[in-house]
Amino acid sequence: MDVETLSAGSRKYTATRGRVAALAVLVILLSVSSASSRAGTVEHPGVLPREVECSSCHASKISGKSVHSVMTATCSVCHVTTTKGDMTLMSLSMPKEKICSACHEEAAALRQHVPAVKGTCVECHDAHSSERKMLLRVADRTSVSGLNRK
Repeated sequence: MDVETLSAGSRKYTATRGRVAALAVLVILLSVSSASSRAGTVEHPGVLPREVECSSCHASKISGKSVHSVMTATCSVCHVTTTKGDMTLMSLSMPKEKICSACHEEAAALRQHVPAVKGTCVECHDAHSSERKMLLRVADRTSVSGLNRK
């Protein structure tokens, strides 16, 4: 076997090995993304047109004493919609534990809380609107602290 043949064979091996590695990465990414998307996915009946105003049916999401400022934007800031047949699937654009820190500085938010508060923001705060200040789901801090000591 001459050097030229050996070199061509080595390139084929390297190219094939690279394709196999890329395919393996793609399979892993698809399985991870489909598993994570199923976890927080909610079925919404019917097919929703892209230009639909969610608040036309979900008016409670944009009313209350405290309304999240992002509610003036499109719902796709936080939500992803996928149509499958005659059903629309709704999911968060990122994990629930991380979605608030996409816009809000996590360290600053944690400094404003009592030490007993742990968990995700949406355990205590409604992401859309609330009848209480600061988008709180419960009325006072003692209730919030009590929730997190369980």
